[in-house]
Amino acid sequence: MKVITIPGDPHSVNSLMVTKTDLEDFHDHDYVRIESADGNHSVEKKIFRVVDAGENNWELQFE
Repeated sequence: MKVITIPGDPHSVNSLMVTKTDLEDFHDHDYVRIESADGNHSVEKKIFRVVDAGENNWELQFE
C-alpha cells in the first residue's frame, strides 16, 4: 500500500495533488494510507478517481 505523508489531520482529506511522475503508483479504486507528518494520525482511503490537475500534477480524489 502506498503511503502519503501530509501536514495536518489526514481524516479531513478529500483530495491530494501528486506529480504526474508519481501516477504509476496510484490508480482508481486503490487504497492508500495517509499519515500526518507528526506521526500521530493515519487513515486508509480508497481513491475514487485520478484527474488531470494541470501543471504536471494529478489530483487524487477519495471516496
